[in-house]
Amino acid sequence: MASSAGPTTAAPTAPADRTPSATSTATTKAAGDVKSAACPSGATLEKLVELPKGLTFGRVDCVQDWAGTDPQGTKTGDGIYLFHHTAGTGWKYYGEGSGYDCKDLGLTEPAPFCISD
Repeated sequence: MASSAGPTTAAPTAPADRTPSATSTATTKAAGDVKSAACPSGATLEKLVELPKGLTFGRVDCVQDWAGTDPQGTKTGDGIYLFHHTAGTGWKYYGEGSGYDCKDLGLTEPAPFCISD
């Protein structure tokens, strides 16, 4: 399920306690119909957060039970929106940041949204 996109090179990481970063512009919503473990579409993930006007999610990169996407549109920052899938709960918003440490996420393979392998 991994994408062929290269890794993000920015240094900041997401908080270890799984809370959104202080600069997050997203508001969490109910999961709705996003319980499938398959890699979700950008439109599906948009149902989980309230994006600033004019922004949408384009390509979604999935590795194991994680999905990362960059917002598309005017006035986008360098943040990656990260989502995590858990059985029975479905996809949930994890946070927004410039890059994540794969080891902190429990990933055993490289991911385009990680700054480390």
